Amino acid sequence: MATRKKPRKRLRHERKKTDRSLKSERSATDRTMKNRSKSTQRTADAARRRIRNEADRGLAGQRKSADAERSRRSSSKRPASRELEKERRSAATSLTRERRLTDQVLARQRRGFDSVLADERGQRRKAERILFDRQRERTDRDLGDERGRTDATFRAAEKRLALAKTESEKSAAAVLLRDEFMAIVSHDLRTPLNVIAINAARLAKMVPGGEGADQIRRMCVQIEDAADRVGRMVDDLLDAERMALAKLQLPARPGDLRDLAREAIDLVSPLVEAQGISLAATLPEHPVVTSFDRDRMLQVFSNLLANAVKFTPKGGMVQLAVEANDGLVRVSVSDTGPGIPAEQHERVFRRFTQVGRGQGGVGLGLYIARRIVEAHAGNIGVVSRPGEGSTFFFTLPRVERSSRSKGR
Repeated sequence: MATRKKPRKRLRHERKKTDRSLKSERSATDRTMKNRSKSTQRTADAARRRIRNEADRGLAGQRKSADAERSRRSSSKRPASRELEKERRSAATSLTRERRLTDQVLARQRRGFDSVLADERGQRRKAERILFDRQRERTDRDLGDERGRTDATFRAAEKRLALAKTESEKSAAAVLLRDEFMAIVSHDLRTPLNVIAINAARLAKMVPGGEGADQIRRMCVQIEDAADRVGRMVDDLLDAERMALAKLQLPARPGDLRDLAREAIDLVSPLVEAQGISLAATLPEHPVVTSFDRDRMLQVFSNLLANAVKFTPKGGMVQLAVEANDGLVRVSVSDTGPGIPAEQHERVFRRFTQVGRGQGGVGLGLYIARRIVEAHAGNIGVVSRPGEGSTFFFTLPRVERSSRSKGR
């Protein structure tokens, strides 16, 4: 019974952590959107005030110039008759009244414009909030559905484990149901991940110019990157399930393995730079031809390189080498990390296994690499000792069609 309570307790703990993270993320998003809206409005209001002030100054300047010109003309002439002076005062009074009416009309128009603008802003905020709330409701619905399915699978797993009598039956039931559980969860994670990524991209496009705009866009990119990382983990889970349920058959074609090595180096370069380590590659001068599925073999290169980078401390080195001899192509990836005990060498290639180095992930990268290499009629292994780093390698049959003449 204690064995059953422990996974339940772990599941509850993880869900509480997820709920706290979701709540914190939503609070931060609400604050960001509110601050963004206020900042945008402040910028727009300041621009509107500046334009109005410039217009007022221009109008006042024109009136002042007109008054000065009229005064100059009046003073330059000889004293006018009483009737002409009276006419001038009447004209001045009419001009003042006209200007006052013009100012009143202008002020009324501006108040009307401000009222319409405020109403439009309110309607836009309301529409954005409704759209945002609907999206959140959908996310919550999807999350609730996923948790309901997960709970049903979990209860079925407990029931099957309870009905198992022998230790071997319990072990087989546990492995089978774990695989079913991971497959269901992997598929169900897709919906909320897509919602997160799509909304982050939409928010990034909606950010107007102004104070804090660049920071908000960077945050949106970080959200997209995080969703993408989780998505890759889900892909690994699905790949592992497919590989475990059936023999992997791949469409292999002859190609130069050096090209794939260079592409993998380009893909992992940002990770190498962020980790503060160096990456060196030793590639033959002449083509290394073998038959492989390009996408899957690139996945092997990427998994081994990313694994090496992840466990190499800052200032360390990762080395990639491609060799061809005795009818085989050998690819090796070496790191200067903590190393792996000999008794763990075979275990690291199993599913959901990590050898106590606590670097995150789900423990599927090396398992997937092994299945892909074996599907290419190759072998994979590791040479490592604690404190001396690790070298992961794999071999593939070499295609000899273009090398029978021994002219390389």
